[in-house]
Amino acid sequence: MVMTPMSVKPTEDTLIDALRGCQGRQELKQLEQRLATVEDAPPLFDWICDLLVKRRLSRILAAKLLLQLHQT
Repeated sequence: MVMTPMSVKPTEDTLIDALRGCQGRQELKQLEQRLATVEDAPPLFDWICDLLVKRRLSRILAAKLLLQLHQT
């Protein structure tokens, strides 16, 4: 799969959709790398934590994603 760089910071809703669509560690890592190229975008780990605190992500999904990020 070829990933194109992001040109603008995604909205929270767009990011949440992308996180829900990630099918494994590889896709999550690709998303993290794409976000790293966007000016003013926080690191994916921080963004997931913030979404969890705001209750925009379920605890189960956030835990799964954070564990995958930690293991990479």
